[in-house]
Amino acid sequence: MIAYDTHVHTSYSTDSSTPPVRQLDQAVQCGLHGICLTDHMDYGFPKDQYDSLPAGEIPFLLDVSSYTAELQKLKLCYPDLRILTGVECGLQTQPDILAKNRALTADPSFDYIIGSLHLVHRRDPYHKDFWKDRDPSRCVLDYMEELYENLCIFTEFDSLGHLDYIVRYAPQHFHYEPMEYREILEEILKLLIAKDIALEINTSGCKSSPYPNPHPDILALYQSLGGELITIGSDAHTPDFLTYQFEQLPALIKNSGLRQYVTFHGRRPRFHTLDQE
Repeated sequence: MIAYDTHVHTSYSTDSSTPPVRQLDQAVQCGLHGICLTDHMDYGFPKDQYDSLPAGEIPFLLDVSSYTAELQKLKLCYPDLRILTGVECGLQTQPDILAKNRALTADPSFDYIIGSLHLVHRRDPYHKDFWKDRDPSRCVLDYMEELYENLCIFTEFDSLGHLDYIVRYAPQHFHYEPMEYREILEEILKLLIAKDIALEINTSGCKSSPYPNPHPDILALYQSLGGELITIGSDAHTPDFLTYQFEQLPALIKNSGLRQYVTFHGRRPRFHTLDQE
């Protein structure tokens, strides 16, 4: 059993309208021991890369003080649910954004910080225009190269979010083979291992493919290189996707040679053995 969902969004994220209390109620219904709310902070996200943004609103700019204050109050209402405070930090290499990300990740308010790349050359692969007249294989490689570039200069977070998530949005005719990118993947994974950064298994990928992000072949490669730290999240923006496809994960994780996952409490890892939950 997977007892924690540690990648969950609420109305504090630009792309969700779900009040935090609804995610917490759903966590109780799902029988979770704990949940981590990880709303987006993606400094400098281009306004032209987000559809239907209200006038004057800045996308993915988290109100940290209001967010953390509300979660502190909600913790009192759910004594049997471990509520962890997290954030999903958007990775970018611009010096001004790096400085803001470093300040964000130094904030003691957070139990857990995910580092995720959502933009490739300042463009969002969610949009179909991103792929227009481009080789999908090259687009995926661009994503991985930009991710590695970010990791070479910024690693002040706990887990790398949804590695290879770009393939969720690739054209349907594109056939993804992770090991075609083995060289750059090895560099990414070795860097994570050297820095004691976990690798997230994100089940939102199962909405568009049989597999989570990253692909099981990447998990096996991670384990073969000595990786041991994995976190688990549904990336749910609505309650119906909380713990999405978690039932398939114990077998998938064990087939990759791994036997446990971690959660972060006060930025420190706690280990959970699959066979005991």
